[in-house]
Amino acid sequence: MKKNIKTLIIFLFLTHVLLSQQDPAFNYYMFNHQSVNPAYVGSKNYTTITSVYRSQWSGFEGSPITQTASFNKPIRSKNIGVGLGVLNDKIGPLTTTDISIDLSYHLRLNRDDSYLSVGLKFGGLDFGINNDMIQTNQPFDQTFLIQDDKSFFPNIGFGFYYYSQKIYLGFAVPRVIEHAEIGNQKHYFFIGGGLINLSDLWILRPSLFLKYARGSSTVYDFSSLLIFKENFWIGGQTRSSIFSVLPDGGLEGSYAFLTGININKNISIGYSYGFSSSKNKALNLGTHEIILRLDILPKVIGLLRSPRFF
Repeated sequence: MKKNIKTLIIFLFLTHVLLSQQDPAFNYYMFNHQSVNPAYVGSKNYTTITSVYRSQWSGFEGSPITQTASFNKPIRSKNIGVGLGVLNDKIGPLTTTDISIDLSYHLRLNRDDSYLSVGLKFGGLDFGINNDMIQTNQPFDQTFLIQDDKSFFPNIGFGFYYYSQKIYLGFAVPRVIEHAEIGNQKHYFFIGGGLINLSDLWILRPSLFLKYARGSSTVYDFSSLLIFKENFWIGGQTRSSIFSVLPDGGLEGSYAFLTGININKNISIGYSYGFSSSKNKALNLGTHEIILRLDILPKVIGLLRSPRFF
């Protein structure tokens, strides 16, 4: 039975590559723009450090585990931003580590503090396979004879990001170079959202995230958060193909619950629980995600030019 489970994991891994779904999907994408869009770095007037841990299909052997950490800060005298990001993704025997350096330039568009930024992402993917995890019913099955080594694949990407106090829009291609050896393809990302004041106590934050890669369907993420006193938030999320208003049972469909709190002026923490809409009961397991963010604020808080919720 264990061998069959591990064979299933490899099948999922191969499907994962062939469908061009190499980029992990985060429920907390709205607090983690830097992972896909380098133009985001420096969009705040303070340094931000963000870390996300995601466990997908919890309880399923070989299920995806993803960790990411990012750092970005503005250099206000030059209107530029700099950042560093590390993402580690493991699914079955496959481990990938993505390291990137992000640079951006920010152009002020008007007196209302609207900005347009352009960014470049430099880095690469460290790719490895653990053959010890691959067990087949047929010894020496040629389908699964993969070299147990690691290779580094360099890449470059770009992005555009528009933002003001109340709205943001972005488009990015974080990896332009395609590597046929690992089935890597370009991914196109669009993100948009904003803040709507409902009352003195409540703020609504809707956001939309679109993802496309050649050979796979365009997937959307729609989230809506209710923020209370700018300290506590709660909300929901749905993910599906754009050809389906709601998840229809396909592998890409899911729902999630999100909540979080600003512990103080510097530290925020959030948690999300998601579940797949897939009809495959083996994959319809819970997904847990935790985000931790540290904002290193300037002494003069009044100079902040964008909300903490972007």
